[in-house]
This record gives sequence, C-alpha cells and structure tokens, in this order.
Amino acid sequence: MSATNTDMPRGFLLKATAIFLLTFLFFSWDTGNTSLWDIDEPIYAQSLKQQIATHNLVVPIYNARLLPDKPALNYWLMWSGVRLLGMNAWGLRIGSALVGALLILYLIIALRRLYGAPIALLTGILTATALHSTVIFRSATPDPLLMLLITVALLSYLRAYFYPEIRTRELYLSYAAMALATLDKGPIGFLLPGLIIVVFLLLRQQLSFLWKAGRLTTGIPLFLLIALPWYLAVGIETHWLWDRLFIFQQNIGRFDDSMQGHRGPWFYYLISTFLGMLPWSIFLPQVLHDIGQHRQKLLRDDGKTLFLLLWAMIWITFFTLSATKLPNYVLEAYPPLFILLAVWFNKIRVRESIPHPWGVFFSLSTLFLLGLALSVFATWILPLREPHLPPMIAIGFPYMLAAGIAGVLMLRRYWSAAWIALGTGSVVLSGFLVFSILPAINPLKPSQAMGREIAAIQGNNPYQLASWDWFQPSFLFYGGRGDMPIHHLTALAQLSALLGPEPLYLVCPAHDVPAVLASTPQAYQATRLMTAYEIYSHQKISLLQISKPSPSVGINHESGIQDTASGKME
Repeated sequence: MSATNTDMPRGFLLKATAIFLLTFLFFSWDTGNTSLWDIDEPIYAQSLKQQIATHNLVVPIYNARLLPDKPALNYWLMWSGVRLLGMNAWGLRIGSALVGALLILYLIIALRRLYGAPIALLTGILTATALHSTVIFRSATPDPLLMLLITVALLSYLRAYFYPEIRTRELYLSYAAMALATLDKGPIGFLLPGLIIVVFLLLRQQLSFLWKAGRLTTGIPLFLLIALPWYLAVGIETHWLWDRLFIFQQNIGRFDDSMQGHRGPWFYYLISTFLGMLPWSIFLPQVLHDIGQHRQKLLRDDGKTLFLLLWAMIWITFFTLSATKLPNYVLEAYPPLFILLAVWFNKIRVRESIPHPWGVFFSLSTLFLLGLALSVFATWILPLREPHLPPMIAIGFPYMLAAGIAGVLMLRRYWSAAWIALGTGSVVLSGFLVFSILPAINPLKPSQAMGREIAAIQGNNPYQLASWDWFQPSFLFYGGRGDMPIHHLTALAQLSALLGPEPLYLVCPAHDVPAVLASTPQAYQATRLMTAYEIYSHQKISLLQISKPSPSVGINHESGIQDTASGKME
C-alpha cells in the first residue's frame, strides 16, 4: 500500500479499531484497584470535587483557595468520568485511559499516509506497550491529554506541509489541538509546537510557508476562539488573580526555579526518557546512529525525519533548561521517537537494513541487565529503605526473559517474532505492576481507610478536618466532604480555637499523639481511631477524633476513650 494513497482499506481500519479497543481495555482494566497516588492525583481530584460542590467548573480551587496549577480542560475530562462512574478512582482515571487509546488510534490513522500501514500500526503498538504508558494512562493528571493534543497538533501540521490536498483540514486541526493543549496545560500548548514548526521551516528555508500556506489569518482566530473564552472567564471571576498566578508562578516560576523539590541534573531527561520508553528504547542508539549516517539528506530529502528529530530534541532540551524537572514533562517527545523506532524496525522487517549483531547484543544485554537490576533492587536494596513493601523479586523477570527469547529469535533472523517477544514481556511486566504490586502497596496509603472510618462514624453529620506535622492531599479527598477545607496546624496551641460542637478529625504522626492529647482541652475527649504505616513519609500515622463527650461516657483507658475531665488517652 502506498504511503500517499488517500483511501483507507477496510482491513487497515479493522486493525486500527482492534488495536484501539484492546489498548483501551489494557489501560482501563482494573484502573480503580488502587487509591489515588499523592501528590498530583488527589489535588486535581479534590479540586474537581470542590468545583462540583460549589457548582463552578470555571475556577479551579483547592482547600478553599485558588489552585493556579493547571487550566480547566483536564478537570472537565475527569468530570465526565465522574458523571459516568462516580467520584472515585475509576471515574477520575477512566478519561486518561480513553485518551491513551485515542492517542494510539490517532498515531495509526495519521501515520498511514506519511509512512504506510505497517509503520503506522507498529508505532501504535510500540507506544501502547511502553513502560510509561502503563503508568501515565492510568492516572488522573493532565499529562495524557497534553500528550494526545501535542501529537495531533504536530503530526497534523506535518501532514498539512506534505499534502496540499488536505492542507486546510489538517492545519485547522493543528490549530484546534494547540488551543485545547493551551486549555489543558497553558502556554506550553502552543509555544513549543510553534517553536518546533518555525525551526523546521527555517532549516528547510521555507519560513514563508507560515503566512503563504499556513492559514494564519484564519487559524489564529480559531485558536483564540477555542482557548480564550475560559481564560477570560476565570480572569473576570477572580479579578485576574488566577491568570497572574498561573503565568508568573506556575509557568515562569517553574522554569526559573524548582518547585516542590523537583530538581535534577542536566541528563535527567535522557535517563527518564530511556526508562519510560522501555523496552523499545534499548534500540534508540542504533536508530540515531542509522539516521546519523544519512544526515546529509535530512535537510533536502528527508523532511519527515528532520521534523521528528526536532520535535523530540527541542521538547527535551527546553525542559532540560527548566529548573523544575519531572518525568512527565517530556512525554510529548515520546511519539516522534516511537515513530523513528517503527521506521527502523520496518527496514529490518523488509530486509532493507540488517542491524549489526554487536548492536543487537548490546541492546538486548542492556534490557536483560535492567531486568536483573530491577529484581536485585526490589529484593535487597529497596527493603532497606522501605521494609513494608511486598516481595517484588519477579519484577525484572519479564524483561530478562523477553531479552533472552528475542536474542535467540534475532540470531535466526526472526525479526517479527523477536519484536512480539519484547512486546509480550512489556505487557507481562505492566500486568505484574498493575495487578500484583500496586494493589499490595495500596494498604500503605492509609488516607482512603481513614476516610471510610470518618464516613462510617459521621454519616451525614457535620465535622471538621485538621492536620498536624503530616499531610497528604489524598487525606483531604477521602476524608473530606464536598468543598470542606482542612486546617493545617502550625502550632498545637491552635487546636483549641478549632474545637466546637462538631467533632474534629485530626491526622498526625503516631509519635505526636501524646503531644496532641496534652494540648486538648479537658472539656473534650480524644479517641485514636486508627494508626497505620504510611509509605510516603515512612512512619506511622494516627487518626484522632476530638469531640465533646456524651455525659454517659466514662473513663476507659484501655480502649483509648478519654474521660471528659482527664484530657488523657492511653
């Protein structure tokens, strides 16, 4: 099938649809089997809960304050899932699973004309089975949506550049995707794609394409029509405070100085990208070497490869220069790298290129050693830091087995079977993480259990929340109700001012319970409801109920119930 054929064969559509459905099933299966992971997931979830409670899906708020971290689009996506499945991990995450499957489908559909059906299908499979896809498309964060929208924006522009007959449609799709990306994460949604496009056209000496054929006069109004209304609405409603905080604190501030301790060396993203794209990233050095051997043709004859390289390099370089570093910041660089990998794999499949045996050996040895390192780290090193984790010796076995089987197959030149072996190993590892390890870690996050305890006691009755010397956003999400805030004590002397007719549920490190009790007025009774180990802070956390006792309640030191006059609890 010619890569330039505009007709889409029924067989190709059936394959694309099957991969889409299987991918959605893979990303969404049992996606609610663990509680929300601190910090990001419960912050966004709690903000949505408070927006719903106040009937305002325009202004992001958190703990009764403006939350300028991200714009509104991902909240609206999570809201759709919540409407369908409820305010729980299932409802909050299902949108990301769907977005992940849509990304795979779009890659397949968009690349068929650019590269042909085999490369398009292979790119979708590589993207779906990468390690980071298992994680990111099962999380309630804005990153999956941005990854999809940036991919649509840049690939649509590339298609418009090469195919004049579909130029108008693809350019408008690109402008719309950049507008939605701006609604999802802010200026990065159009600044970086715009930079990539401009640098590409400059290197091709065709910058005039922007104003001669780029539909700027209609594309920019379309962009503003989609992106601007919400920014104006939130600005008017908050007297432009949200907009100022978002631009200067969350964008310029994050680039200029690290936030929340998210720092890293200059090679941070080289490592995180390699690990996130496993197992396929083990072949990236060979892919880049192969491209380097034909670098003279990049500018003149291979515009597609040049565009993909610029896409990945500019995105990673930009965030390398940023002071704040997180692996999710460079997810948008993954699709062009997967495309380049698929092109290289297809050359081998059709015998247009034969990889050097030592290169194959090095790549597969790297994967085997990484699998071995995972098992060693999880079995002997990690327990020294976190002894409460479940046994994880088998975590590296899928990569080790896949590397060994693929090595044997590649020696016999069974390339397709070798790729299948690696993909199967990746899926097995993902399944092991999702269905075995993560559920076993879930009890080490006590916020959900604490929330259930509070709900069982209080029912529909009013209460308050407070924290001392410990807090995770998941506690507010699971322990709170609607737009209920939590009071963060900076001194135990503030405790008395919070106490009233309603029970107060206070969470603190277990070793601080005696100090909390000593600060509790004698007219109140403190009950330790539960104590559990918490994985993030590596300590035991206690949940206390502080309330005025019933007149019939007496001293019961063994059960932990206070006498109203004693102010003590054993």
